[in-house]
Formats: sequence, structure tokens, C-alpha cells
Amino acid sequence: MKPRVVALAVAALFAVGAGTSQAQNVPTPVPSPTPTPAIVVPQLPSTNQIINDVLQTVAGQVTGAYGYNANQAHGTVSYFKRFDMQVALQLNRFRQVKLHQGTVINPRGATIRQGQTVDVWGHSDPDGTLEADTITISP
Repeated sequence: MKPRVVALAVAALFAVGAGTSQAQNVPTPVPSPTPTPAIVVPQLPSTNQIINDVLQTVAGQVTGAYGYNANQAHGTVSYFKRFDMQVALQLNRFRQVKLHQGTVINPRGATIRQGQTVDVWGHSDPDGTLEADTITISP
């Protein structure tokens, strides 16, 4: 009877062990991560600056064609007295111009008179008055 018990015990152990102790699959090796190469992306110049330059150029041409530019005036003197001047621009527009002690009048020594054609360069005040730095009288 002993061999039967031993055979039965071995069969029982084998049956129980067969369900839990199966051979495991060998896991596939995980490839080691490779460092990604640094990609250098070429940088374009600031597109905002390019667009701004184009807009300023086009706006300057358009405003120049209609006789108005924030820092320049070209037209005929319609009024002049000491440090105040008014320039008649194209399309029946007028621009107030203020002269100051350092305003350069070209040609040197010339006197501004009503009816003369002038080019005035300077900087614009918030109220639209042009503070003249240079005035050129056209012949």
C-alpha cells in the first residue's frame, strides 16, 4: 500500500504543481533609449519686424501721395509770422507748423514768405502740430 500512497501523493503534487509552476516566457528585452540628436532649427528674422517695415513703407508712400506724413509736410506757405506757420497740403488740407530757435531754414539766410513751396521736417506733437527742425524752401 505504500507504493500506492506514494504514487498518489506524487500524482497529487504533480497535478497541483503543474497548474502553478509553469515555465515562464522569457521577456523580450526592452531596447535602451537612444538619445535623440539635437535638431537645430534655423531661425528666421523676426517676421513682425519685416511686416512692420513693409507696412511703414506702404503707409509712407500712401500718406506722402496724399500730402500728409506725421513728421514731414510738403506744400505752400499759407501763413507765416515769426514762429508760426501754416502749410497748405494737397487735397485742401492744412498743417500747423511751429518753428523754434534751432530750426534750420535752407537755403541759409532765406526768409519764408507766403506762397513759397516748402518741405518741412521735424516731429509731430500730440495735437498734430509739426515742430519744425528743418525747412527747405523750393525754388
